[in-house]
Amino acid sequence: MKKISIKLICESAIIAALYAVFTWVLAPISYGAIQFRLSEVLILIAVFNPKFIPALIIGCFIANTTSSLGWYDMLFGTLATTIALIPMIFIKKLNISSLMKLIIASILPVISNAFIVSIELGIAFDMFQPEVFWFNVLTVGFGEAVVLYLVGVPLFIGLSKNEAIVTLLEFDVKKDTKLSFFNLSNAISLALGALGIILFIAYPIYQVFGSEGYTNTTMLDLVREGYYIPIMVIAFSISYTVFSFLLKNKLKLIILIANALLFFIPFVFIAIKYNYVMTCPYFYGFMVYIGLLIIDAVIDYILNKKAKSNEIKASNIEDTTTQA
Repeated sequence: MKKISIKLICESAIIAALYAVFTWVLAPISYGAIQFRLSEVLILIAVFNPKFIPALIIGCFIANTTSSLGWYDMLFGTLATTIALIPMIFIKKLNISSLMKLIIASILPVISNAFIVSIELGIAFDMFQPEVFWFNVLTVGFGEAVVLYLVGVPLFIGLSKNEAIVTLLEFDVKKDTKLSFFNLSNAISLALGALGIILFIAYPIYQVFGSEGYTNTTMLDLVREGYYIPIMVIAFSISYTVFSFLLKNKLKLIILIANALLFFIPFVFIAIKYNYVMTCPYFYGFMVYIGLLIIDAVIDYILNKKAKSNEIKASNIEDTTTQA
């Protein structure tokens, strides 16, 4: 019993820490009326094991301690996450596929954050005009939906098919043969592709300090200014995911690494045209993303090679047993 309690405490601490760290690392897109809080994908873990709900609530509270809105976010932001998590206890018990559970569960944080965060913004800035409120509802809800449905759902479908993770975290998973082709590798590639699009839309490539404080400029803003080179980031994000699904073996490794390295091209042009971006730390956040693509390609190749080796060994053992 003590071992189980210690295991739960350690796992909960890790999950809470991951939520907070992911929020802080991506702080420019984690707060405000237009946000893509990628740490929110972690709340879907409650669909498979509700025992992690307290850890997620604590992680959300810790993450919100650094919000520019202070106690407003600590109270309302944490409340929105709590309201979304509690019903997941009952969703887990539904006799439906894991995919449907995740799709239904993702609706909860979209709705709770859209309305509660909009109320929070209205109180914090004393702006309760209907048009402002509903604009915030749409933008917050949109950001939450993009993160959960484009990153969270695919990622957790992949995780639910990994026996090691299912056993470690004690996931209650219902097998879905219709998605047998969708493994953890495909899920991560799809999530990384979606992350590239999110970074393009919302993550700042540089900041300018003015009379009203810091103003973020994204790659989407550069396109609006008539500079179309950043669109290549969208193209490479999509092509990375497509190649991940279509290719295999060494060809897949080579193409994916080449695709990842091509990401440097738009950033070189951006650095030449806007040389001051190189003084902004967020610019190098995109370099980290490129590194993640390369790491993903290499790990995917190693794991697939190991899996094939194990299949060959198992086949040889079976043949030997049959002959004997």
